Amino acid sequence: MTNTLLSLNQATTRGYSLPETIAAASTVGIRHVGLWIEPVEEIGLAATKTLLADAGLSVSSVCRVGFVADKQGAALGAALEATRRAIDLSAELGRPMVTFIAGGLPAGDKDISAAALRVRDALETLVPYATDAGVRLALEPIHPLFASDRSVVTTIDQALELISDLPADAVGVLIDTYATWWDPQVIPAIGRAGEKIAGFQVSDFAVPLPAENMNGRLMMGEGCIDFRPLVMAAQTAGFTGAIEVEIFNDSLWAQPLATIIERTVSTFAEHVA
Repeated sequence: MTNTLLSLNQATTRGYSLPETIAAASTVGIRHVGLWIEPVEEIGLAATKTLLADAGLSVSSVCRVGFVADKQGAALGAALEATRRAIDLSAELGRPMVTFIAGGLPAGDKDISAAALRVRDALETLVPYATDAGVRLALEPIHPLFASDRSVVTTIDQALELISDLPADAVGVLIDTYATWWDPQVIPAIGRAGEKIAGFQVSDFAVPLPAENMNGRLMMGEGCIDFRPLVMAAQTAGFTGAIEVEIFNDSLWAQPLATIIERTVSTFAEHVA
């Protein structure tokens, strides 16, 4: 059976190699994958492209760059250069969107508004390079639990405001259900995003969180998120891309690869598709 709507983000199979993940995804009919930069660099771009072509898979995203909100000077320059390299990589892989994470607060600085404006300025700086490459940067709002250390951008509306005057073909928004489901305005916000929706990711949310908070994402149906209204809102707003399953979870990663893939496919079919 072919899964044309589902994309397997490589974070879900962390601990298994990129060749193993591609082979396992292809075996069950998954047609899209979200790739992380480091595993691609580990085996090389040419080998990655060959694996994808042989398996008949397309790339839905390249993860991840950014983390500019707390940076200035040489550190900011390095982050921007890393983003340019990711844009080049994305262009080679068929021009999927590149996930852009805002970054948190600088040490000793609590001005979250100023930090968000630095994100906007960085994206504006990158627009010409992204436009020339035909690649879209996707600013991802992150759950406010992580506002101080990972992302000062926490809602879809905030992301849209930051990029409102930037070209939609160069900069969009990545909507992640884990990060945004809690917002009472999430459904109208998705509608307002419209053509600026660059990507859509799913994983479930529940408390208590583990000690490593970022690794508390769950398979769909294991938490409190009602996925279908969110998916329908995105599709009504015009999003037609594949939906990525991106799950950070230590207990999941300890399971056999075939089990992870089977759970991904079955819970996606039951709760998302």
